[in-house]
Amino acid sequence: MTTTPQTGGTSALDELRAAYHDQLNRLAAERDAARRQARRAQAQADVARADLASLKSRVHELLDAAARHLPDLPALEGPALERATPELPPARETRALPAASRAPGTASETGKKREHSARAA
Repeated sequence: MTTTPQTGGTSALDELRAAYHDQLNRLAAERDAARRQARRAQAQADVARADLASLKSRVHELLDAAARHLPDLPALEGPALERATPELPPARETRALPAASRAPGTASETGKKREHSARAA
């Protein structure tokens, strides 16, 4: 493809190059946003798993206490306990997106702050 230089203006090749760079910048921004969203979702899932484990433990403690005080209430043990509290699949160790560099204020750090403040409440 040959371009004819225009005096005082940009050539078609320069315009194409600028459009290409703009598109690359937009795609990079979208990729970065998707990575941030994936990290936030992973942090929220980790917090939810921890909350569920805590709740399951507390329910078990309450059921045990109730069984001690109410002799008619059967204690949940073994298979009955597992049916009452189904297990979630373990968190996957592999990530769908490559990890980006972590700067202060990233989703994982903010998720930890939320988890800490939720536990303090």
